[in-house]
Amino acid sequence: MPRLVSCAFCKTLTRMPDVPKGTPMVPARLEWKSGETMIIPDDDGLPKMVPKYDPMLEDFVEKHSHNRPDNEVIGGLIRVWVVDQRTWDAVDVTTRVRSELQKNTGDWYEERSEYLDAALKCYNAHGNPDMGNKCPDFLDDSKRIGHAEYTGDDGQVIRVPNRFRQYLCYQCPYMQSHIMTEIRWRQGLYR
Repeated sequence: MPRLVSCAFCKTLTRMPDVPKGTPMVPARLEWKSGETMIIPDDDGLPKMVPKYDPMLEDFVEKHSHNRPDNEVIGGLIRVWVVDQRTWDAVDVTTRVRSELQKNTGDWYEERSEYLDAALKCYNAHGNPDMGNKCPDFLDDSKRIGHAEYTGDDGQVIRVPNRFRQYLCYQCPYMQSHIMTEIRWRQGLYR
């Protein structure tokens, strides 16, 4: 399901795709340096389930934390709206959320597509690659969004499996037109 993410510090709204299908879900858990932990409940009091790997959201949080304390970041500096695909297609969710934010805070939020913009900049820098003139860094680590691995609070190294990693390439015209067309040809979808 598509998502809309806001940063109250820089007053931006960013459209963000959902995590890949099959991403394992885990209870949303907060842990403080003191060792205290808390499982965040959903509206029914059950543990709220979140993706175990969400590199795009983690990257957004890293970029938009603005050196603020964690309690401010999770307390509303960054907010996420998850919207089902049918609603996303039928309603201009961004405009509605922007209007509500403006009404509630008095601040105007700018819509940004920072990952799409970065993908288009890369695409243009490579001279608009196609199947004959392939992209030189397609799915390269330099185009990965977020970290391939990170160290948990317990010191354990956690690796993000390849299939759950996110790349700028997924939003690039090269991927969306040339690569996807080639995949469909190979699957026999154009016969």
